[in-house]
Amino acid sequence: MRYLLVVACVLISTSADADWQVREKKDAMTDEARKSAYVTNEDGHTFSIYRISNDGEIWGNFSLSTSVFDQISPQKPPIYRVDRNEPIDLMREKKLQEMGLRIQAFEWEPKWVNFLIWHGKEDEGMADALVQLMEGEKVVFRYYLGTGGYKDTAFTLKGAPSAISKAVGISEKVDHAKQERANEFKKELIAQNKKCRENTSTFKACFSRVNDCRQKSNHDTQTLRQCLGQ
Repeated sequence: MRYLLVVACVLISTSADADWQVREKKDAMTDEARKSAYVTNEDGHTFSIYRISNDGEIWGNFSLSTSVFDQISPQKPPIYRVDRNEPIDLMREKKLQEMGLRIQAFEWEPKWVNFLIWHGKEDEGMADALVQLMEGEKVVFRYYLGTGGYKDTAFTLKGAPSAISKAVGISEKVDHAKQERANEFKKELIAQNKKCRENTSTFKACFSRVNDCRQKSNHDTQTLRQCLGQ
């Protein structure tokens, strides 16, 4: 499991950044060094963010304190919310994991959950969830208990941008112009695929053409449209 790869390492350095910190761990079996940005709240719970490899996926880990008897429900994963943004339900990631599509997006143990935040491809723009974490003030996790009911616990995001930047190798400042271009491209791609589904006799060829143009467009909306003859 991804988180087990993290906790099975030996801590070699820690640097503080406000309430968030960056820690680097070295795997005792492979000597691979890995950084993560993390914060521990007054309840003793921990939230951390890390990248699987140099240019790979970015994951989050929410861990309960070992000093409490609470356990996270295996059936109902946590929900988290940054400031006044829409809550993010990790049930989607759990379902992706269970569908057998070879997509790893969620891992569970009684005291922690691991979840995919962003695929890590910067030319496609950052995930909204990561943007919120980089620019927010507070994130609240609601975790459901295996015995029923739920509890809320909050983490400050003060110092998170710098810590996340150092840990996963992205800019500390969000490029909103780039984000807007990436979101525009995603919307256009969704619209083109929707058009393909309107004609069942040609949708396979249509999807293939859209996908081919997507690869040639370098994530530029106008180039995609020109490739499709629009």
